[in-house]
Amino acid sequence: MKDIEPAIRATSQARALCLSLQRAFLGPRALAALRAGRTDALRPEELRVGLGLAWAAGDPALIRSTLRRLAPEAVAADPVLAALRDAAGPD
Repeated sequence: MKDIEPAIRATSQARALCLSLQRAFLGPRALAALRAGRTDALRPEELRVGLGLAWAAGDPALIRSTLRRLAPEAVAADPVLAALRDAAGPD
């Protein structure tokens, strides 16, 4: 089992790098789209990245206003969106 540990560690590090690069490249555009109220211009992964950055920026009002533009069923069906809805709290 010990032979597989370096491969698991390398895979984890590669995933972390990919997520970091995704936030770096998708993030600014996604956050700008959220602030402009253009959620329809974002793919689901861009929406999640933008909302994550809004959370990191301490902007629960942006999260709430963005999630209000989405169908409640879509928010409830997506674990990330549902968690952000719950974390952002009521208006």
